[in-house]
Amino acid sequence: MGQQEFQAIVLAAGKGTRLPEILEGRPKCLLPIGPYPMIWYPLQLLQRHGFTEVIVIVQESEKSEIQQRLERLQLKLKLDYYSIPTDSECGTADSLRLVSDKIKCDVVVLSCDSVIEVNLYQLLSKFREQDASIEMLLMEGGKDQDVVVPGPKSKYKAEKDIIGYDKTTNKVLFMASASDFEETVKLSGHLLRENPEMNISSYLLDAHVYIMKKWVVEYLAVSETLSAVKGELLPHIIKKQMLQPPAVPENDGTSEYTVKPKVDDIFQFAIYTEMDKKIDKASIFNKEKKATSHPIRCYAFFADSNAFGLRVNNVRSFLQCNLSIFEIFPALTGFTERELVSQTSSIKSTQITKSAVGDMTTISEKTSLNQNVIANGCTIQPKTRINNCVLMDGVTIEENVIIDNCIVGEKAVIKSGSILKNCLIGPHFVVAVDTKKESVYLSNADGFMTID
Repeated sequence: MGQQEFQAIVLAAGKGTRLPEILEGRPKCLLPIGPYPMIWYPLQLLQRHGFTEVIVIVQESEKSEIQQRLERLQLKLKLDYYSIPTDSECGTADSLRLVSDKIKCDVVVLSCDSVIEVNLYQLLSKFREQDASIEMLLMEGGKDQDVVVPGPKSKYKAEKDIIGYDKTTNKVLFMASASDFEETVKLSGHLLRENPEMNISSYLLDAHVYIMKKWVVEYLAVSETLSAVKGELLPHIIKKQMLQPPAVPENDGTSEYTVKPKVDDIFQFAIYTEMDKKIDKASIFNKEKKATSHPIRCYAFFADSNAFGLRVNNVRSFLQCNLSIFEIFPALTGFTERELVSQTSSIKSTQITKSAVGDMTTISEKTSLNQNVIANGCTIQPKTRINNCVLMDGVTIEENVIIDNCIVGEKAVIKSGSILKNCLIGPHFVVAVDTKKESVYLSNADGFMTID
């Protein structure tokens, strides 16, 4: 990666408000995706691309649990944890503001719920080539559309972004949530006249992987009105790149400001300095001649259409990612499918296919398992049949149980003789003997939102 050419940040302080049924107070970033916690995937991606140190931003009340879990995974990374108050309403941009004084160079920012197949070297090379202020990774969306979501049936409305970009340069020209519009999207005539090559799409997934210039984080540090990267910072940057920058007095780019930059004057932060020139000269990435007519530039990098990418931020994407893990794991991690089954587990079944099994799990003989994720410390007794399910840590499945397309929460128990289909079982819930249920949510807790 060169000598600190980029710093890496993983955002893991989200509260999982769209996953309350399976979290019930547990850290979102520790949800299992295959045999590993969700946060392992962006960290392992960074490790494979040469990063040795990563800043991890977490909630204060979850820091210890997250730290202990990651220590057991033996990643070859130095993880620096920074925590935000648990009771605060802290957005992604707020999280970056928290560590702004720790940022010494340009940054790579990933969300803990981004499970993606991507070559980061290509992103970083394009970032340098285009001299971008921010580069965002876009992937083909809709990979979770065909999933049958466990729990009560409800009408699913996919979240979509509307993204406009120049089809020649991939410069991002417009970005908004589809929910902001009723039926039609209105674009200014000036935008269309100035950008005749603009494409508009509502089928792209913002993977929440961003490459940012150091000055962007410095700007965030003094711009406290910007709370979210996707919803506020990106549209702000896109808008500012359309404005005519003020004239800058000629100098060698090395002098300090004699007047403190105004909070709203982003152009004072976007000046191309002598340090930027040195970074470009020393960069190991693409050094093609840049077109730097405007100091603020937001670009998109489009992943290969066949590459896997999901943001695991609701029950639907959580299930889809887990049920796909056997096919996508080698491309995601560089490991073989063998790594999906822990050597510390006891597996006596001879009928187990396309299933991931975590540490210290016991699977008895006379069991049939197909396309499942079974986390750590689970017990599956004889004469059971489990298909297309996710079992969290410490789940017990007793004899003569059949479950299909279910998510079973941590330390739940399904008693003998039960038959469950398309069900969502909350943590610590005990399903009574001989229960027969379909498309229900069973939990000890009350008042959760409708499953989407």
